[in-house]
Amino acid sequence: MRRTVTTVLAAALLAGGIAVTAAPAQAAPAKASAASGVITCEPAKLRQDAAQLDRKADELNALGERDAAAKAHRDAEDLRRHAKACEDAENNS
Repeated sequence: MRRTVTTVLAAALLAGGIAVTAAPAQAAPAKASAASGVITCEPAKLRQDAAQLDRKADELNALGERDAAAKAHRDAEDLRRHAKACEDAENNS
């Protein structure tokens, strides 16, 4: 009996703790763009970020960090691909 009461109290405290910690997150207002489902895309910014990553990759390559440089180049290419997809989506809409 004593163990059952302890288990029930522990469960109640845990559930109350989850409810208390979840309440502030639920009470926070959502951003208008996230609520409406609008995705903003800035191809120029994406390309600028890609160029910055390429410069970083060149610096890493000069320092002998080949793996990190390759990852930075891949990330830059992903940004360029995303920028192209954004432009294509804007042109097709």
